[in-house]
Amino acid sequence: MKIKKRIPRKKEGPYDTEDLQGMLKDIESKSIGFFEKYRIPVIIAVIASVIVIAGAISYKLFASYRNNNAVVIEYKAYNYFLEGNYKESLSSFQEIADKYSGSKSAPVAYYYIGNSYLALGQYDDAIRAYNGFIDKFSEQETLLPLVYINLGSAYTGKNDYNNAMSAFRNVLSLKDSPVADRAVYELARVYEMSGDTASAIEQYENLKKTYPASSWSQEAAARLSKLKGEAPVLTGEQTRPIEKTK
Repeated sequence: MKIKKRIPRKKEGPYDTEDLQGMLKDIESKSIGFFEKYRIPVIIAVIASVIVIAGAISYKLFASYRNNNAVVIEYKAYNYFLEGNYKESLSSFQEIADKYSGSKSAPVAYYYIGNSYLALGQYDDAIRAYNGFIDKFSEQETLLPLVYINLGSAYTGKNDYNNAMSAFRNVLSLKDSPVADRAVYELARVYEMSGDTASAIEQYENLKKTYPASSWSQEAAARLSKLKGEAPVLTGEQTRPIEKTK
């Protein structure tokens, strides 16, 4: 008797082919139904995303264009300032402040607007410009100490010694200020101008002690000699021996 081999039945998965096809059709049907139900919100969301992306690209291009224009004007204005043409310098830097207030050149523009007014002796306008810088760009760590120094000089020009001292002290309150030595010197000078000789001497001596290598320390030594009635301290060219003529 011939024995037939028994062929094992294939194990069926949890779903047969017909079940899978049914599930796919069901998913497709539900997806179409979902899209039909939320078609308008989905389309709106897609359009909004496109608008946002396009807007971001456009803003970036516009910002780049604006910065480039401001830089060109800044270069021209700075040259005017170096030439001593303060009115033209003022006009050009003001154009940056008015038209390109959001550009990278704006902080520099405000600073030099103040400097131009200061050079022209228009102290109130200079003070307004420097205070405008402080209000808008106080995070500008490089320029801020210089703004306070020049703000103090503008107040000094008006003989407003209290505000001048306050401006110079603000320089000293800044961390790692690169013009701290000059601020001490200017503070001492304001004390001297106001008639407070004792405080002036104290600040000049503080400057010499704290910043011995500073050129402002040499100026302080000369001022101290004058205030104390001592013989002047000769520095620089004054120490060079006089050559005999043949």
